[in-house]
Amino acid sequence: MRFAEAGSRRVPRSSRVHLRHVVVALAVWLAAVAAAQDYYPSDPGMSWTYSSGETQTLSGPRELDGRQLMVLTHYFEGLPVSEDYLEYTDGGVFSHGSAAGGQIYQYQPALVVYPAAPLQPGMSWTGTTSLAGFDLTLSAEVLGLRGVATPAGRFNAVQIRQTTLTSNGGQTVLDIYFVPTVGIVRFQTQDGTVIDLIEKSF
Repeated sequence: MRFAEAGSRRVPRSSRVHLRHVVVALAVWLAAVAAAQDYYPSDPGMSWTYSSGETQTLSGPRELDGRQLMVLTHYFEGLPVSEDYLEYTDGGVFSHGSAAGGQIYQYQPALVVYPAAPLQPGMSWTGTTSLAGFDLTLSAEVLGLRGVATPAGRFNAVQIRQTTLTSNGGQTVLDIYFVPTVGIVRFQTQDGTVIDLIEKSF
């Protein structure tokens, strides 16, 4: 067996080769994890401004029910109107609740906002959570890839159709155009109203 000098120790060359493969595999795995985390933008200070006059800003983490969550605050005309409490994991993005009008609504269980990256045409997911007096169900399906031109630029976006149902009969359908590492660049309502990204700050 051939050996290579390692200081005062003699290490078998085959062990050095094996160790090199382990280090390379670990580096590739860490890069994949980092890429998955960057796929869904999650850094504090990020903000998105839309043609509707809404600005969304990400901050945190903040503790909610023992969890460290990111806070997506929705502003209209500079005033905060609501918050979403989000958890970013290798398994996707989860909403643990929201706040509006001074009241916090915690989701038990949390709702899947996005599944594990990457998004692919044909993927779908659904979840139901209980709130005071009613249940809320969030379902989504990836319809495909679309070219989108907005005031913030031109993008290749993933079109996601999101349906929100409540047990008391409410329903909304929204098409979301999501761009990996950028975020949502367009919303389109069921009546055809289009809300585009006009500025982003990372």
